[in-house]
Amino acid sequence: MSATLFSALLHTLRAQDIPYAVLRDHPEATAIRDLDLLIDRRRLTDFTSCARQHGFFLLKSGRLNPGKKVFLRWNENGAFIIDLHERMIYRGYEFLDAGRVLNRRRTLAGYDQLSLEDELLALLWHNVLGKEEIQAKHRDRLLALFAMSLDETYLHDHARQFGLDRLFAEIRQDFQALLWEPKLVQQIKQRALKRLCCKPFANALRRTRLNLLELLEGRLGARRGALIAFIGPDGCGKSSITHALREEFRRATIATDIVYLGPWGQNQLPLHDLVRVFNLKPFLPEEKNGFAEKPPAARAPGLTKKLGLALRGSLFYAILALELWFRYCAMVLPRLRRGRIVLADRYIYDVLVGYKNRPLPHFRRLREWLCRRYPRPDVTILLDAAPEIIFGRKPQFEVEQLEYIRRAYQELGKNFKLYVLDTSVSVEKTLGDFREEILPKILQAWKS
Repeated sequence: MSATLFSALLHTLRAQDIPYAVLRDHPEATAIRDLDLLIDRRRLTDFTSCARQHGFFLLKSGRLNPGKKVFLRWNENGAFIIDLHERMIYRGYEFLDAGRVLNRRRTLAGYDQLSLEDELLALLWHNVLGKEEIQAKHRDRLLALFAMSLDETYLHDHARQFGLDRLFAEIRQDFQALLWEPKLVQQIKQRALKRLCCKPFANALRRTRLNLLELLEGRLGARRGALIAFIGPDGCGKSSITHALREEFRRATIATDIVYLGPWGQNQLPLHDLVRVFNLKPFLPEEKNGFAEKPPAARAPGLTKKLGLALRGSLFYAILALELWFRYCAMVLPRLRRGRIVLADRYIYDVLVGYKNRPLPHFRRLREWLCRRYPRPDVTILLDAAPEIIFGRKPQFEVEQLEYIRRAYQELGKNFKLYVLDTSVSVEKTLGDFREEILPKILQAWKS
């Protein structure tokens, strides 16, 4: 599949006379899901149009990584990525001249690839700067390139253009040692960055701008990421689905985190200790013992109990609101400003369902008010399954209790927009439904 996707795009580029060069893996290799391309930046608009025709859309604009853009095509087989390089650059440090590289490219087996000299330089610095080790999959090729009779004048001149000529000479003299010593590679990386920070001078200006941009956006920037909330009964598969999705997003080069945003547990603020010390609960003591015991109307609390419940409940929800807002401001918002995707394991909406899978008969209006004031997720997904299936996963809950919880979650759809995913079959089936029904909406909300 990947071979067909990538090769079809490259053949179109050649037909439209758009200069490019494949940087590393061969485009017809069936195992690859991402392809690194160098493109003439003057033809970027033409490339973008061509990529769109082949189902790839711009995922990352290079805002915080200038000179590199990411295009993505996501289908039933997963994510396929094009890392598009307008410059030969690492985190703002340009280390090769893209114009010289493109002018010397060669055609091999129908594809434009780097010259042998540029392949050596590009592959070496990719491993040193980007990976901080000589990757096993590139060792044999680098050894073969170092053993060839290459244009030494060009190698020296191109490395000297970026202040790396002496360091490159040292590397080739003792390259064998780097193969098995990542610490040596890391030391060379630091030495290389010191040389690249001011040569060319544009590197210094670019890095200064990026540092300021990262600092400001992390603290004051607009939300560019996407918040996806997963809710549903215990046993519906939230942990399995969120972890599987995090790995899938990360394979698509989208930085993704899982954050617990449920109201019942995993507290970050010491304020919650007050709940335990003063025994603050949102229910009466006789309502504590589980789902089945619902006090009849004849046993309605008296005035004193009502006042006590009102005071304790108000304090409880005030502390809960502080806790949930702290988690959002400290653990979610900074990530969204940096363009990350946040997967919320549970959400504040659980306060409308019940307290730890028990009905909550009190403070309904207060709980609704808290939910309306809390930031809305970009997408809220209800994971659903039949009570019998959930019981098979979580037998500590009664089927009657699970039926109530399931109905309570479905009721949320009257006031909040929910996308429902059936988790009755398998994680793979649920992920397939997610890609087809929900993923396009998430990618639309997520800004590079």
